[in-house]
This record gives sequence, C-alpha cells and structure tokens, in this order.
Amino acid sequence: MSPQPDTIHKPAFFSGEVPVALDIKKRLTVPAKWRNSSLDEVFIVKSLSRGCLVAMPREVLNEMGEKAAEQASSVEHHQAFKDHFFASAVGCPVDSQGRMVLPDDFCKFAKLDKEVILAGSGAKFDVWNPSAWQQHRDAATPIYAPILKSIGL
Repeated sequence: MSPQPDTIHKPAFFSGEVPVALDIKKRLTVPAKWRNSSLDEVFIVKSLSRGCLVAMPREVLNEMGEKAAEQASSVEHHQAFKDHFFASAVGCPVDSQGRMVLPDDFCKFAKLDKEVILAGSGAKFDVWNPSAWQQHRDAATPIYAPILKSIGL
C-alpha cells in the first residue's frame, strides 16, 4: 500500500468585519469562512497601541517574531522583543465548531463584553470592542481613503 500524500494546508486568510457574541465563558466562534482544516489553534496578543486583541496562526506569530529583527537596533534588542512577545502570546485552541476561549485578562484589556467585532487583517484578525472598533475606523478613514484612491479604487 502506498503512503497517503501529505495534506495540503492553505494558509488562513481573514477578511471582512464580523460581529459575534462573547458568552459568559469568554468564548466566541470564528466565522466558518475563516476556518480551514489547519486552523486548530490561534495565538492571541494584545495590541498595546490600538487597544484590541490580535489573533493569528502559529506560522504568523513566528514570522512576526523574526521580522522584528529588521526593526531592532541590535541582536540583544531583538532577543528582548522576542522574549516579551512570545511570553505574552497565549495559545487558544479552536474546536471543531470554531469556538475559542479568550483569556479573561485579555478581555479586560480590550474591554470586551457580550458583543465583539472580528476584523479581518489578511494573515491575522483583530478582536475589538464595538465602540473602539468604530472609533478606530473613523480615525483611519482619512488615511485609508487617499491610499484606496491611489490604487485605483
């Protein structure tokens, strides 16, 4: 019997803006259109500059940790960043129905309660308090609109 070919996993791609409920256990459901066979865990980090949570597959977390080397002024600074970045990232399993539990302290940080907005961002997605998301969108429109126009849209 010949061995089965390796399963090909397409990288996850997250687009759109999806309102979802957060239950009493701090559990939310990742939209079906965002799930694929390889999305069995995402890593959550706090976006200190934006006040939201950022969720990403393991590969993206690793890429971001290594990409920071371009921003760091020395090997020591890159290592210090990685120490903090990876220590603060929390793995959240995604069950077969797409549910994941957010850590309570992360929910407090982002002021998440019963309703949240999942905002796609390509290789990752953000988890926002709805009013904070609206403020962020409003503030970003003057930046977004001219760039959108410059690319012909």
